[in-house]
Amino acid sequence: MRTLAKVLALQDTDQKIYYLKKARKTDLPDAVKLYNDWNPNRHEIITDEEKYPKIKVTLKPKQRFTDPTTGKEHVEPEQKKLVDPNRIALPIEQDIVNIQTAFTVGTEPILDCKPEQSEEGLLSALKQVFKKNKIKYQNKKAVRSWLAEQEVAEYWYVVKDDGFWAKLKRKVADIFGKSMPEYRLKSVLWSPFRGDKLYPFFNDNGDLVALSREYKKKDLNDMEITCFMTITKDMVYQWEQTNGWQETASFRHGFKKMPVIYMYRSEAYCEKIKTLRIRLEKLLSNYADCIDYHFFPILMLFGDVQQLSGELKNRIVQLTGMSANAQYLTWNQVPETVKFEVETLLSQIYGLTNTPRISFDSLKGTGNAVSGVAFDYVFMSTHLNVENLNETVGEFMQRRVNFLVSALGSLNSNLEEASETIDIDVQMQPYRLEDLSEKIDTALKAKNGELWSQQRAITSVGNVDNVLEEVEQIKEEQAEKQQNEISKQEQLSKFNSRNMNK
Repeated sequence: MRTLAKVLALQDTDQKIYYLKKARKTDLPDAVKLYNDWNPNRHEIITDEEKYPKIKVTLKPKQRFTDPTTGKEHVEPEQKKLVDPNRIALPIEQDIVNIQTAFTVGTEPILDCKPEQSEEGLLSALKQVFKKNKIKYQNKKAVRSWLAEQEVAEYWYVVKDDGFWAKLKRKVADIFGKSMPEYRLKSVLWSPFRGDKLYPFFNDNGDLVALSREYKKKDLNDMEITCFMTITKDMVYQWEQTNGWQETASFRHGFKKMPVIYMYRSEAYCEKIKTLRIRLEKLLSNYADCIDYHFFPILMLFGDVQQLSGELKNRIVQLTGMSANAQYLTWNQVPETVKFEVETLLSQIYGLTNTPRISFDSLKGTGNAVSGVAFDYVFMSTHLNVENLNETVGEFMQRRVNFLVSALGSLNSNLEEASETIDIDVQMQPYRLEDLSEKIDTALKAKNGELWSQQRAITSVGNVDNVLEEVEQIKEEQAEKQQNEISKQEQLSKFNSRNMNK
């Protein structure tokens, strides 16, 4: 195995890119296959006409008759037409992945940090980066891509500042030194559905030392060009394939850590229920065909029609002959087996993925909405599954915070010292129904019982942006209230004293 330094030192560019690709230790995700599973319009029930061919419908059967004038026998061929069968595709993969994403990062992760006074500016800057880059939405995009596409990478870079630091200065006055920084941080996601092929480069210790990305772009003449990009701890390299690989750019990104966070899983989250979903789509489609062609009753007439009279409700068909009869061919069997299999398949699909079936029909019988501890019991399997997912997602979030702390120190020299000492722990929070009154009661009991401090109680409620400011505000209000009480006592004492003198 060649080291990254040896690969980048190669003079032959084609060979260099070959080894950067070959360094990937896992199979490259099949983006087409994964997207076909993700998009219901590309499921085989819709696209595979060999497995699910058109239905031949007989419009007129083959008939033989004799011409009374010539006595010759004539044969009229049967008339048929091809009809598209019912093709019912279900977006089950999308539903399951969206629900799991919401339970995993629907509630923003908590930044557990007790900053020193010199570190408060850095923590405020980090929260401002999250707000500016809409990280609470990007978290969902990243987790959704990871579950459905097997891998995702988040790339951070700098752009010209558009008021980021100025807005922050109003909150933290001493965040700058002699001059204001010129750049701010911005990010973008790379994943297979976005047209990216990712090639992570791990060293012998399992650390990510480089990540390469192959993608396509179009020039001004609408010609498609294949591009290759490699990011290391220090550098960014870019090549384009025009008569062989040609280097187009190489520059230092200026960060102390590699500005890419990568997340991978061995298979798509819904891969294990794919066969069940295919069976369910086939079952529902065939059942729909059965209803179309056999549900409505068919009138069977036996004998010779002698007279047809009447209109609408008074219509009469008179038949003659030994076996004259009229009856409807109806579907008397109740399709219980179909209903049983559909429910079994759905139960297995959602059960195997630990995904709750959140719909109006499944929740309308629950009465009062569950909350607090009851909610956690109902969705215990989902929360346990989220804990398993957080083995990877939690690490992704922690790596992002570690990078951003270091990057903010690189962009703003006044934050550099704090970036080396601050300790921020990312705590993942599975989605649950918030019962604010229950949280307040718990916080009050813990504080009054001297188990928690006032700061810890406010933090546990979680509806305050700046806990320290809130504590100071409470102290000021309590001091003001105490002063008012003292004033009232003094006035009452003076009033009583006057009355006694009188």
